[in-house]
Amino acid sequence: MRKTILFVLVAAAAVAAPARAQNREHLQMAAELRILQQQNQELANTLTQLIQLLNETTKALNTRIDQTNDSIRKGFADQSLTLNATAGDVRKTLAQTQDAATRLGELKEEVQALRTSIPALLSRLTAPPDAPVSDQNAPAPVGDAPGVIAQQPSTLGLSPERMFSTAMSDFGAGNFAAAIQGFQEFLKAFPTSARADDAQQTIGDSEFQQNHFEQAIAAYNLVIQNYPKGDQVGWAYFKRGLSQTRLGQSANARVSFETVVKQFPDTEPAVMALARLQALENTAAPATPPRRP
Repeated sequence: MRKTILFVLVAAAAVAAPARAQNREHLQMAAELRILQQQNQELANTLTQLIQLLNETTKALNTRIDQTNDSIRKGFADQSLTLNATAGDVRKTLAQTQDAATRLGELKEEVQALRTSIPALLSRLTAPPDAPVSDQNAPAPVGDAPGVIAQQPSTLGLSPERMFSTAMSDFGAGNFAAAIQGFQEFLKAFPTSARADDAQQTIGDSEFQQNHFEQAIAAYNLVIQNYPKGDQVGWAYFKRGLSQTRLGQSANARVSFETVVKQFPDTEPAVMALARLQALENTAAPATPPRRP
């Protein structure tokens, strides 16, 4: 009986041992699984924190980029305003400089006029009392006829502006002889004036208005020769062509008009010269003989 009980106990113990071992293994695997789950949760939490930190960093970086862009745009705007203001100041300075240069040129001409008039004034002051006084304002004889006098205007102390304006007034009033004389006196007193080419051109225009076409051609030639960089050269060529046309010099007139078109294209004298050339071509074209019936 004892042997039977012992055998049963041994058999039960033999059966229970693998069951406990298997249960222990399951418990260990469950524990390891819980540890893995905890680690996964910790990793998930850490990743979530990293994502939040990255979002916050990106947001802060974008904010700083926007602030930097705003600062750059503002800086460029300020620089643009500063450059515009500087450009305006430069333009204003250039205009003032040009105005000052113009005034200096006028002052130079005024000084030149004074230098021209001072020696004559000094000679009058230092002349002996019994010496005849040479007065440019005094009437002077004309030709060999005694007693026939002409009034010679004095240019002593006159400014270039006044001389030019006076001569131009005579031209506008149709007093062409006085205008020619006034512009000639102007050119003698101020040969390097900026209006010298205008004066010489108006001399030619005055001769043209009096139908003195030979003299007008000579005056226009002086404009072309003496003032090649002036703004009257194109008109001088054109009006020389008109004078040559009036004299019947069609070939010479054609050369003058062609020179205007070639050297001064897209200008008013060139447009008018083209019309004159067309008129010359029409005049030179032979007439069509009438058809016989």
